[in-house]
Amino acid sequence: MKLRLYERADAPEVLRLWNTAGAAAGYAPLDAGKLDELLLAHPAFCGESTFVLEERGALRGFAAGCTGDTLAQGAVRGYVSCVLLDETCDTAENTALLLGAVEESFRAKGKSVAAVTFFNPLRLPWIIPGTDGHRHNNMPGIAKDIPLYERMLALGYREAATEMAMYLDLAAFAYPAAMEERAAKMAAQGYTVDWYKEGVHRGVDEMVASLGNPMWDAEIPAAAHGGMRLLVGLSGDTVAGFTGPVYPEPTGRGYFAGIAVEERYRGHGLGKLLFYQLCRAEKECGAQYMSLFTGIDNPAQNIYKEAGFTPRRYFAVMIKELKS
Repeated sequence: MKLRLYERADAPEVLRLWNTAGAAAGYAPLDAGKLDELLLAHPAFCGESTFVLEERGALRGFAAGCTGDTLAQGAVRGYVSCVLLDETCDTAENTALLLGAVEESFRAKGKSVAAVTFFNPLRLPWIIPGTDGHRHNNMPGIAKDIPLYERMLALGYREAATEMAMYLDLAAFAYPAAMEERAAKMAAQGYTVDWYKEGVHRGVDEMVASLGNPMWDAEIPAAAHGGMRLLVGLSGDTVAGFTGPVYPEPTGRGYFAGIAVEERYRGHGLGKLLFYQLCRAEKECGAQYMSLFTGIDNPAQNIYKEAGFTPRRYFAVMIKELKS
């Protein structure tokens, strides 16, 4: 078995691996153009951190990592994007070879941590179990129901957090009358939910900055100022929280960047109202389903379950300190 750097000529064989070994791990099937868009030709793709295993001229394994000082914690972190092995070569030994090569490439770039988290800019879609091929747009960790999870633990990775994937078929969603009553009571106290209006509502940039999430820093103010449909929780005309932006993805999934309320405005019910109005808005704009992640200890999961979401899969956020 020969380990070497990925070359562009390997792309057809990587596609084959993706649609066989990747599909067995739960990834969504892709065509060559989509695999290029999401991984092999993505601006964050790092050829010097991407490796293949070759056996008598046939490609049997593939592992991709990425780095960049502009990424979340990018000064110290390298991100492991995926590890794929043919069924006949899917062993702990070959997993260790591929991951070891990726990790060594991170060390060579001065990184001290290898991570598998949702901060990775390479967002790889997977099929939601128990659905008719419905897809979530990103795998935020290692699925806990595949061998790679136990292998990474054995190789020194620790499970920093467990994320629960939740799913809702929007055909079954109905906006409850109780939420209309809640909205009326909250409005009397000065708290409302509305579509963000530039020049009318204020403080959206400051609200997002207070949340300390680099992905939201990049996406939410741009969505607000760019005219996308963004639901905001308001205290008077001050933006206190957000959810959205609201639109159906080509897969039929209602897009969901996240939901949050600035700390000083919590405890008034804005989060719950935002979420129910998000579900209603996604259904009204033509989305067929919604999916999201939440930490297994996050109390927000109670809101999601009340709205009809059910857990479908569990993922481990994996971290490994790299010794020099």
